[in-house]
Formats: sequence, structure tokens, C-alpha cells
Amino acid sequence: MAMYALGLSVLQDEISYEKTQVKQVVYADDLTGAGKISELKKWWALVKENGPTIGYTPNATKSILIVKPEHYENGVRLFRDSGVTVTKGGQRHLGAVIGTDKFKAKYVGEKVSE
Repeated sequence: MAMYALGLSVLQDEISYEKTQVKQVVYADDLTGAGKISELKKWWALVKENGPTIGYTPNATKSILIVKPEHYENGVRLFRDSGVTVTKGGQRHLGAVIGTDKFKAKYVGEKVSE
């Protein structure tokens, strides 16, 4: 795992905020980015280009772009051929939830009722 972490640090240099204007967090093999949709598209392209060379294979089908409702159409347009799911509601992420207040309330309500 230590060698994998070193590899991911190389990838982080390639997709850094200075190069992409995307704020990012890496946890194990999960990459998370936040920023403007157009910058996230550039970031995603860099992840796909540079990830495999260090052993990180991005999986578009497990990737979700969460956008504000007013940016949904732009997100769908920019990511239409990428395999990335675009949502304007929200999504669970590493044990937390990201999205609209309505989505968060629904998610928490479901967890409480379990």
C-alpha cells in the first residue's frame, strides 16, 4: 500500500490545483475533485491520461459528477461521452452525503429508519 500511495502522490502532482483549478482529496484509491465543471472535465482527462501509468485505473462507471441544478445540462453536455454519471440531486460519498438539502434529508431519513 505504501508504494501505491507514492504512485498516487505522483498522480496528484499531475492533476494538482495549480494545473487544473480543481480542489482534490485522495483517500486510498478514491479521488475526489471539486470545482467548475469545465475544470473538472480537464481534471478527469488528466486522471485518465496519467493514472494508468502509475497503476491507477479510473473507472468512469463508478464516478459521479454532482452539480447544482442550474448547471446540470452543462455537466451532461461536457461529460456525455465519458461514462461518468451526472446528477443534480446528490450522492453518498465515503460514508457522508453530498447534494441538495432535499437529497440529504431523504438520505438521513432512510438511514435513521433502518
